[in-house]
Amino acid sequence: MPAVAGLSILATVIGAIFFAMIYQSQAAWVTHTLEVERELGRLRSTLQAGEIASRNFILSRDETFASEFNSASAEAPKQVERIAELTVDNPAQQGRIAELRSLVRQNLDVTLQAIGARRAGNADTAMTTFVSGLAHELSEKIDATITQMDHNEARLLATRESEAVSSGATLISAGALTVLLAVVSLFFWLQDRRKSNAALQSSLAEQQSLVANLQTANEATQRETGLKLAAETSLRQIQKMEAVGQLTGGIAHDFNNMLSVIMSAITLSRKRMKAGNYDVNTMMDAAMDAAQRAAKLTARLLAFSRQQPLAPEPLDAGKFIGGMTELLQRTLGEHILVETVLGAGLWRVHVDVSQLENAVINLAVNARDAMQKGGKLTLETANTSLDDAYAREHADVTAGQYVMIAVSDSGEGMPAHVVERAFDPFFTTKAVGVGTGLGLSQVFGFVKQSGGHVKIYSEIGNGTTVKVYLPRYFGDKPETMRASALPEDLRNETVSGVILMVEDEPRLREVGSTGLRDLGYTIHEAPNGTEALKILDANPSIQLLFTDIVMPDMTGRVLADEARRRRPELKVLYTTGYTRNAVVHNGVLDHGVNFLPKPFTLEELARKVREVMFKA
Repeated sequence: MPAVAGLSILATVIGAIFFAMIYQSQAAWVTHTLEVERELGRLRSTLQAGEIASRNFILSRDETFASEFNSASAEAPKQVERIAELTVDNPAQQGRIAELRSLVRQNLDVTLQAIGARRAGNADTAMTTFVSGLAHELSEKIDATITQMDHNEARLLATRESEAVSSGATLISAGALTVLLAVVSLFFWLQDRRKSNAALQSSLAEQQSLVANLQTANEATQRETGLKLAAETSLRQIQKMEAVGQLTGGIAHDFNNMLSVIMSAITLSRKRMKAGNYDVNTMMDAAMDAAQRAAKLTARLLAFSRQQPLAPEPLDAGKFIGGMTELLQRTLGEHILVETVLGAGLWRVHVDVSQLENAVINLAVNARDAMQKGGKLTLETANTSLDDAYAREHADVTAGQYVMIAVSDSGEGMPAHVVERAFDPFFTTKAVGVGTGLGLSQVFGFVKQSGGHVKIYSEIGNGTTVKVYLPRYFGDKPETMRASALPEDLRNETVSGVILMVEDEPRLREVGSTGLRDLGYTIHEAPNGTEALKILDANPSIQLLFTDIVMPDMTGRVLADEARRRRPELKVLYTTGYTRNAVVHNGVLDHGVNFLPKPFTLEELARKVREVMFKA
């Protein structure tokens, strides 16, 4: 009996070990299936986050959302490949992985095209892509594929859990049989065996508890992810509305002040002249000053929104900054010491010189205001490179070679929360009435429109440095030699010529025509392109076409092209207050285009007409 019992116990133990190995293997497959389900959930969350970010970009054109989409588009293919590795033993899932990989790639490509369309101004096309277009269809297919894979994994999990439970039961039965066979001769072994059985049951319970906990944790993670995305979206919307409110409030405040001055000055001037008092110069000066301030405000808003027309040219930034030193010293006052540190062998840049000058002056004036008791302003230039790591941290930066222009002061510095909002429109820490809050916004818009980057470094008590990075220019075009300025008082010069002025705004056409006639020009007027072409055909002596770009029946560009087709030697001067894709593309004036932005003074008009009429 002991021998038989011993052999039986040995056989039973071997069988128990065999079933224990099977059980461990099945438990491992259960864990593996749970990992596949978890990765599918992560992929779904990543794709949803990318879709939300791209939709928000289409709605707001905020590059922050484009950056979030880029992160999601980089992560999603990696997650697909991780799922492919985990399901390599499952032919059915591998077939769906191939389909999922293709759908994800197509979806990301279509979304990138929609983002590109939105950047190009085609908001309707971009939005249609998401609402009813290919992106919507692909998203539904991806979701269906992931859901099908998830269902298959769930069925597989149920099967494997059942097999694990069955193996555990068999294992328990083997242990019980061993106890029965050994009850006569191995009482103490029976006691030990019972303890082993209890441990196995506990292990099975722990495994089942772990599976339940993992499922609960996965559901909680998905809920938290959804809540987080909703909260972030709501916060961004609130921040946008706050920025828009601040912008419109600032514009309304400043323009109301300026319009009040202009209207009051005109009213008082009329009243005085009606009474026979023609001493209205003070009133007219006040009105002109307010109008000029309004024009500057408009220019700054266009710069901030990156809509100002730029006329870039090759430039040696070292010579440019060196030439500005004397101007800045006069502008800032004797209590500010201006120093320059110019890098050797500086690369050239391709930039609008006048706008760059305005940007440097804006930065210098801000620096002066931070040094109320005097200090030192340092202008520095250097060649530098922004690498891929820096570009990844700053979504709006392209890695490459740049020329850096830094403006540093020894002032009081700015706290971190001020640095974060420094480029916001109408944000200022100055006293009411001291600044508009558009200086740094204008710098930011100009630099971004020029393809560059701007960064603020500040430390309380140690001053502030603003670094402007402009892309290196690789072209062979020589630096432009600026023509000498025309005489200030053009009214005293003898001029002649025949001009066709085309403007759909009657008052502006009347004032401009009268001013040019006073200078000695012969003027023909037209309210639109159709009338202008009739006048042009009837008057072969017309030398210059001066036309607005935005007109109802025919744009100024279309008119000029048709006029040039009829009269190739005709010279053309464009004007507008705002234009998109007519003579300005990607923020840059077309080559060879003569352009006078609105609003303009009579002196500016006379100067530009003289320049175009008589240049070779």
